[in-house]
Amino acid sequence: MRNIELSFIDSKKKILEEISKSFPNGTVTDKGFHSKSNNENLSYEIIPFFANIHFVLFEGILGVDTNITVKPNEMKSMVLRFILESDITHGDYDTAIGEGQENGATLFNTYTEQKISLKKNTKIKWLAIHIPIDQWIEFTESKWEMLEDVIKNESPWMLFESMTPVFSKLIKDIFSYQKLDVGKKGLISAKSIELCTYFFLQLYKRNDDKEKYGIPDVELSQLFAIRDLLSQNLDSPPDIDSLSKDFAMSPTKLRANFKKVFGMPPYQFLLAERLNEAYRLLESSDRPLTDIAFSLGFNDQSHFTKSFKKTFNCLPSAIRS
Repeated sequence: MRNIELSFIDSKKKILEEISKSFPNGTVTDKGFHSKSNNENLSYEIIPFFANIHFVLFEGILGVDTNITVKPNEMKSMVLRFILESDITHGDYDTAIGEGQENGATLFNTYTEQKISLKKNTKIKWLAIHIPIDQWIEFTESKWEMLEDVIKNESPWMLFESMTPVFSKLIKDIFSYQKLDVGKKGLISAKSIELCTYFFLQLYKRNDDKEKYGIPDVELSQLFAIRDLLSQNLDSPPDIDSLSKDFAMSPTKLRANFKKVFGMPPYQFLLAERLNEAYRLLESSDRPLTDIAFSLGFNDQSHFTKSFKKTFNCLPSAIRS
């Protein structure tokens, strides 16, 4: 087991120096940090943008189980982390398992301690976007009061979003640009800003019900358990009354707390996960459209088609054309 302790540091040089202590055979370059051995391959690249915004691309395979602790500090920044092709356990209850999973995108502040466990021989690929809070507020011209209340909060906080097909495609584009000799920084920066924009647009949908963001009055572990039950039973999910009874929470309280953390009430989340899974199956298989729809719990083909078009701005058949 390898244990690594890092911290949120605003100096690229200091971050790379911290990482290199745990990988003595690696090399620090102007681009980042790289380490390669018989059973391990790691790349950690930091791309500065402007005004203290920077992007971090982390990719590789570790040879041993690794625990990473990122210590909090008072940088007054927030971080968007998108996880792709990875199997990650965060903290004691929160799992983020890459592409297509429920919890692959997170937003948190640098007051939040990060405890991440990475399994050996598992592909690691994630992108982090660091944004100073003051600059985000200036850019949005303080027009997003509900989210701003959380972002300004100097207590630890974390918000979660699904890893949608749009997110996945943008992240794959970003990592593909690493191989370029010319235009790399510009293209990665442009796609990262686009990804960041889509993430905040998705968060912005929470404004519909005028709910507060991200600070539930129940244990997060309960909400993750509810989320897991829904995502693992897309075709026949438990109803709200069963969930309410099993978790000793009124239906109103359950819906409100679930929405604070995951951005939507339980069954809106369920619909989104069904549609995301349908999109992936359309891309990766030749199963008939009706078979995909019914296997994910849609009993009405027209409802499935209408919901798919509303979410992805195209008909399901267009994914295969």
